[in-house]
Amino acid sequence: MKTEQRSTKASGEKQGSREKILEVATELFLEHGYAGTPLSAIAAQLDFTKAALYYHFKSKVDILSGILSPLLDAVDGLLEQAPERFPDAQQRWEFLYNYSQVLLSHSHAVAVLGISSSNIWLPQEIKERIDYHRRRTIELAMLPEMSDEEQVKAILLMDVLHREIVFTEDRMVVPGMTPERRREIVYGFIREALDGAAATR
Repeated sequence: MKTEQRSTKASGEKQGSREKILEVATELFLEHGYAGTPLSAIAAQLDFTKAALYYHFKSKVDILSGILSPLLDAVDGLLEQAPERFPDAQQRWEFLYNYSQVLLSHSHAVAVLGISSSNIWLPQEIKERIDYHRRRTIELAMLPEMSDEEQVKAILLMDVLHREIVFTEDRMVVPGMTPERRREIVYGFIREALDGAAATR
């Protein structure tokens, strides 16, 4: 019994250390960029030796993966449940809303992705997953038999969704408006555009 308790405690401490590393690394990546944050800076901020850091993560890419994987896994799960195309505007809207909620619920990972509007700095494996997510979510923003014009409009709506939730740093703001109120307006705009496109088909 004592051996099991010690094992459980050690496991909990290891998990706590991993979470602290990810938290500190996120802060440093956001402040200095991914390329501008060496492992030594993460270790120094935590008062760890590099060896202690390597005990939990083999590399900086491993740390980045630890930050991003919960978000990427959640998007994978959402896409796996989706059909090849949604048959109507309502189901399409529900997917887009649920997708936005996944992004919002993983705000730290989204903030790291928002370090740059380009993903060329990302390791190839992570970049490929994100590129797939982008392509697939845009496909799901389109209904069957859409015209070229309607497809372009669907792409623009996805750009709006990502701009409002991912790349928020440089966007124009309305003084005094809360993020919640802004999001409500954005959702209304997207929903109205989707319904308008569906009504003209």
